[in-house]
Amino acid sequence: MAETFCMRIGEYDRPDVEDFFTGFQSFLGLLKDIDAAIAEKKSGNLHWRVTTLKKEPMPIVGVTPYVLRKAEDISHRVEKAVFGNLASLNERGEWSRSLPDAALGRVEKIAKMTPKIGSSVIYIDTHAPVQTQSASISRQTLTQLEIIREPKSSAYGTIYGELGSICIRNANEYRVWEEESGRPVVCGFKVQEEQVIKDLLRSQVEVAGTIQYNSNGAPISVRNIENITRRDQEAVPTIEEMVGLVPNFTGGLSLKEFLEDMD
Repeated sequence: MAETFCMRIGEYDRPDVEDFFTGFQSFLGLLKDIDAAIAEKKSGNLHWRVTTLKKEPMPIVGVTPYVLRKAEDISHRVEKAVFGNLASLNERGEWSRSLPDAALGRVEKIAKMTPKIGSSVIYIDTHAPVQTQSASISRQTLTQLEIIREPKSSAYGTIYGELGSICIRNANEYRVWEEESGRPVVCGFKVQEEQVIKDLLRSQVEVAGTIQYNSNGAPISVRNIENITRRDQEAVPTIEEMVGLVPNFTGGLSLKEFLEDMD
């Protein structure tokens, strides 16, 4: 059986029912979103079942992943993505592509409950007295998210990176993973531009408009977009094209003699 992912919901022994279910739904949604991102399909590769439900004295709920038929077991990759991204988010305000926007939103939802119910902890249940694989969602998480999300300055410019995802659920937006910061930048688009954006998915693009930056100077969004275009990749020269670029490179020696002299 795969490892059980557990969450201690808050720091109080009697949370409101609404807070308990918000915490649990966000926790389960986080796992599902990461599974779908790694599997690169909406349904993911894993089915989740509640296998732990206890109170000692804080409420703890645990879910165990089961591999869907004919799917690859990626539970270990989900585990790595959960704990790696939460640690990076808490320490440096950074995360990787294995934590999609939807999953980051789940973390933010849990973090926003900390002023009311205290910190929550996600861990792997190994039945050991001390859980080595664990990560907290706390006020520190909330602070990092506020820094990441809150715009502090803006200026006209252009960002470059890969158009990695498109969202049309709550708003028409796409994310460009900006090459310098390595973080997703939110860009809006009009309904009539939807097909153009879809055609650019997974392509290197450049987006020109008003860029908003957070307090760390990292771009977080682009507004009043003037244009988005596919970025041409410089062609890598062939061996034939490189031959003769440096005349007499070996100083008159044969290649074998030149390489022996280098030893």
